Amino acid sequence: DSVTASLFDQRWQVHTLDAEKASENSCWQYRGELQAAVERVAEGLIERDEEARLVVLGMVSREHVLFLGPPGTAKSVLGRRLSQLCGGVFFQRLLTRFTTPEEIFGPLSLRALENDEYRRKTEGFLPTASVAFLDEIFKANSAILNTLLTILNERQFDNGAGLREECPIRCVVGASNELPESDELDALYDRFLLR
Repeated sequence: DSVTASLFDQRWQVHTLDAEKASENSCWQYRGELQAAVERVAEGLIERDEEARLVVLGMVSREHVLFLGPPGTAKSVLGRRLSQLCGGVFFQRLLTRFTTPEEIFGPLSLRALENDEYRRKTEGFLPTASVAFLDEIFKANSAILNTLLTILNERQFDNGAGLREECPIRCVVGASNELPESDELDALYDRFLLR
């Protein structure tokens, strides 16, 4: 209607945008940095600008990104480049139904086992990563799935009896060649807001 059109016209006039840009609460000052981050992630990749924007958006919003597509389409490269922007620990694994929890969450601590404690050495594994790339994510077995859901949703890792560790994960980039086939994977699929 005409009232909505009038409000729209007033909101998007040049002087209104200039006033918004000059405001202390404006996010326009970061526009250049975000564009530079997207360009750095997409550099040298053909037709991957949209995917580069998605992973940067995922990092900024602390959401997880899921890519569906055939092998060889730069999914892992996007995750690795995103980790370079963050400057944190990068974790990457190809999941299969035979992948063990030790490969994802770290080996059991022998020193802790001597004291009758069940604890993992997580340094360098998913619970301590800033950015992670998990290929063929829907092939994870049930031994990994529940713990993975907690890390993705709550950013916490249960490491022994009553010991919950905070995970510094900013963004998990998941990849798959196909959508999940079983209903038990719906919860994992829902954790990826950007698809």
